[in-house]
Amino acid sequence: MKLLKKYMVLAMSSALSLSAIAAEKEQEEEIIDFYGKLNISIQATEEGDDSFNEMKSNASRVGVKGQYTLDHGLTAIYLLEWQVNVNDDDKDTLTARNQWVGIRGSFGELTVGRSDTALKVSQGKFDLFNDYEGDLKHLFIGENRVSDAITYKSPVFSKLQFLTSYIISDDRDADDPYSVGVFFGDLNLKKDDFFLSIAHDENMPVGFKRTDGTKSTEALANTRITGMYQLGDMRLGAMFVDSEVGSTGKAENGYAVNASYKLGKVLAKVEYQEFAGADSISVGADYKLGKNTKVYAWYTDREGNNYLADDGFTYALAEEGTYFAIGMEQKF
Repeated sequence: MKLLKKYMVLAMSSALSLSAIAAEKEQEEEIIDFYGKLNISIQATEEGDDSFNEMKSNASRVGVKGQYTLDHGLTAIYLLEWQVNVNDDDKDTLTARNQWVGIRGSFGELTVGRSDTALKVSQGKFDLFNDYEGDLKHLFIGENRVSDAITYKSPVFSKLQFLTSYIISDDRDADDPYSVGVFFGDLNLKKDDFFLSIAHDENMPVGFKRTDGTKSTEALANTRITGMYQLGDMRLGAMFVDSEVGSTGKAENGYAVNASYKLGKVLAKVEYQEFAGADSISVGADYKLGKNTKVYAWYTDREGNNYLADDGFTYALAEEGTYFAIGMEQKF
């Protein structure tokens, strides 16, 4: 009887040990990352005859991303991200950002859901004033995040990578939009000190506001070429854009150049943009308080831009104004 009890104890111990090993292995196969950032600033705004102060949330966000090891060398990947509008009095302060699920393997990555177009991704870390009033999206056309997207990202071959998105249009009478891009180097400038890209959107639906208060959704054809180079503590960048709005028959082009210089914990930066006869200049500085914490100040002066299209309507592309802000960003 004692011998039987010993065998039972050994069997139970072995089962528990195997269960613990299996659980540990399963935990190693699944990786979940909860992340986010809060970026809050106090901003002085002058637009036309209006002058006021406001608090800005600057695309603060929260998200969860992860991966799970599958059979046949495949990995399931997913991402759910929301913008957090902490300066909004409304109770509903969450706005959808990139949200998708997909598969990764030796062939690359294939995802479905809501995601940035290849053209939007192609800028990499070019925009030194991203999420602020100096953001490219306030002057250029085509900073799109689209739903119903099927996106493919190739593996990197000799520093070369291909990215494309096919969007299933909700409009049965419209051609489905698509976006393609080719990247060379490292878009984060961490593994390589250079980055080059060319990207194109076709039939991309973009909402425009007319000066008479009405709105219109137009199909956009957009091409963008971007280059960045890191030289020690200095970083230089240049971008060229060519945009054509479908039914308006209007084609416009523009460019942007910028530079930043790191001096100790301070990052000084300047960016100039010109599009469709209007321009914008931004200057600013970031100060690192820690690995994931910084304070900053910046100033943007932007020209407004309207144009008369072939359809007889005047479209408002950018609002004229001057902006100054001081703020803090905390990542987690």
